[in-house]
Amino acid sequence: MLYDKWENFLNYSALLPEAARAIYDFVKKATPDTPCGSHDSGVDGLRISVFDSKTTADYKDSVWETHQVHADIQTLLVGSEVNFCRRPEGLTAKTEYDEKADYQLFYSEAADDLKLTLTPERFAIYFPDEAHITSFNTDGTSQPIKKIVFKVHKKLFR
Repeated sequence: MLYDKWENFLNYSALLPEAARAIYDFVKKATPDTPCGSHDSGVDGLRISVFDSKTTADYKDSVWETHQVHADIQTLLVGSEVNFCRRPEGLTAKTEYDEKADYQLFYSEAADDLKLTLTPERFAIYFPDEAHITSFNTDGTSQPIKKIVFKVHKKLFR
C-alpha cells in the first residue's frame, strides 16, 4: 500500500512507467463536474472509473475487498473518507473469488488495521492481495463522495 499527496505521485513513476503520466494527468484535469462512468486512459491495462457514492456509517456494514490481478489507485473529487488496509490472512470470506471481476469480499472483522483518510489531495494504492475497506465515514455519519478509481493491471508495475 502506498499513501501520499498527488503532488508527489510522479515520484513513484518508476513503479508504473507506462501509466503514471496518464493517471496523474487525469487527476489534474478532473473536477467535481467530471462525468461519472468509465473514461479512456489510452493505456492498455489501465481502467478509469468515476462515480458518486456515500460513505458507510457503521463498520459492521463495510466489507474488506482484495484483488489478485489489479491494483486500485483511489482518490476523491468530492468529500473525504476513511480507508483501512491489512493483509487478508485471518479474514473470513464473504464471497468466493470472482475471477472475471477480480475481487473477493470478506467480513468486516475488527483488527489492528492501518487507517488513513483519503481526500482530493491524497491517493492510496492498494496492491493485489492487500485487503482494503474504502468509503468509510470520517465523522460517524454517511456523507456523499465522488471518487476516481484506477484499476491497474499488475503487468504495468515494475
